[in-house]
Amino acid sequence: MTTVLIVVGSIVLLVWVLRHRELSRSLREEPFLRADPQAGPPTPAPMISVLIPARNEAENIGKALEGLLSQNYPNFEVIVADDRSEDDTAAIVRRFAAEDPRVHLVEHRELPKGWTGKTHVLWQISKAARGEILFFLDADVTLDPGALPVMVNYFLETRLDAFSMLLRVHSRTFWGKATRVLLGAMLMLRFPLSKVNDPKSPRGFANGQVILMRAEAYRAVGGHESVKAMLLDDIALGQRVKEAGFRLGVAYGFDVAATWMYSSLADIWKGWSRIFYSSLVRRFPVLFYALMMLLVLSLSPYLALMFSGVCLLTGAADTATLVLFLLSIAEIAAMLSVLFRLHRTSRCESAYVAFNFLAALIALGILITAIALRFSSKGIIWKGTRYETRPETQKTS
Repeated sequence: MTTVLIVVGSIVLLVWVLRHRELSRSLREEPFLRADPQAGPPTPAPMISVLIPARNEAENIGKALEGLLSQNYPNFEVIVADDRSEDDTAAIVRRFAAEDPRVHLVEHRELPKGWTGKTHVLWQISKAARGEILFFLDADVTLDPGALPVMVNYFLETRLDAFSMLLRVHSRTFWGKATRVLLGAMLMLRFPLSKVNDPKSPRGFANGQVILMRAEAYRAVGGHESVKAMLLDDIALGQRVKEAGFRLGVAYGFDVAATWMYSSLADIWKGWSRIFYSSLVRRFPVLFYALMMLLVLSLSPYLALMFSGVCLLTGAADTATLVLFLLSIAEIAAMLSVLFRLHRTSRCESAYVAFNFLAALIALGILITAIALRFSSKGIIWKGTRYETRPETQKTS
């Protein structure tokens, strides 16, 4: 048994060392944007339509609009779609619209069958958009000063048809701060930027919090109508862009904008189980593979340390047990050093690396929940709407 654990631990240690090399390569070769308050817009500045879906976003929508309207960009409109909100979202947007003619509010009170709320409202307001560039922005995202010119300049200079970014994630709670980097890293293992940004690779991805897209490309792929039933419409839309032969790019945008994600542990659990269920193609084998990788790579070093440590303390240890004990310490050190770099890179408090074991246990539970959704008849309740999760159908009710 100990010999088997040593072999597995050696492989795990090698994997984490290789993760260091891959992270260094990615940070060196993939685009990393930074907002610049001194950056000027392109000349001429293309018209941009900023499209914001909002459902019960009274806590966030004001900050999002303030950050957007203060951008040094001369030619844009903002269309906010209030998706059946039950709070003051619409009233807040109306106040902004009364003070700034660039802001417009469109209210939606019904959700047709076969659509998710977000895809429906975005598809509707995209029809009224006047811009040659569509900027899909979530209501809980705040742009840094000088973000919009930098984003548009990069988008135009690289001749992309669709562009998205990974953002820094703010959290108000311990659980959010402890889990955000690990959960995000697990998702990006499925969508490495080296593949997403490679025109020859079929792998498509977009982060729906921030997507810039040429209006003609958006309409050519069918827009949000083509992904209307998808719980993760952003990843599905990115895949559509790739399949249609358009140029897709994703950059690190941790110094460009920030988003507020789930606060309570219950919200984290519900939100990320939805993300993993949908992003891993709703297939049991893929979800099970992700579960096994989490067990082997993230949790087995801790379990090996506990096992060997108990053996050493009770005197029931031999040389192999001592080797396993030292190897597990090396595994954990390598793993935490990678996560420390990820925390620093994504502008998250690195001290929360110390709680990685707890984060991994939560991630394990979330993946198990995502697998259960594959067979559940209860579906997913998301923002007040029930969505089917059985593979043969995706209806709303």
